[in-house]
Amino acid sequence: MELGAVAALVIGLAMLILPAWLTIHLVRRRRRLATWTRTQATIRHTRKTKYDSSASTASGASETAIRARYEYRDAAGVPRVGDVEHLHDPKVGDVVEIIYDPDDPSSSETVSGGSVVGRIVNYSAVFILFGGIGTFLILASLGLISL
Repeated sequence: MELGAVAALVIGLAMLILPAWLTIHLVRRRRRLATWTRTQATIRHTRKTKYDSSASTASGASETAIRARYEYRDAAGVPRVGDVEHLHDPKVGDVVEIIYDPDDPSSSETVSGGSVVGRIVNYSAVFILFGGIGTFLILASLGLISL
């Protein structure tokens, strides 16, 4: 196998890592949603943080991240707290649905965050772009398709 084919094979395999990781992430999330305990939590504190969204600060581009701390009670009535960054415009006093691990009630996450359509578009783009290009490079490096 020539050097260019080896490079295409390695790059193709590397590009398939992200869709594979994303699939594992989605499967684990589905399992947590099915097995963890659902409850209500109340937003107790919010914090806005600005950060540069580009490597070059000359462009002046910055984004604001809103981090919220919520409070909930587990099945034993013990108060717990959790943090979330992906809620849309959280306000102190808002009630959100969360899930927590019954074996470790201090481990929790929100049930929803961001729009479903947004997640579908993002995940589809990753699968199509990285998966498609990665598969193409692997097949091309093995000589199964020609450039």
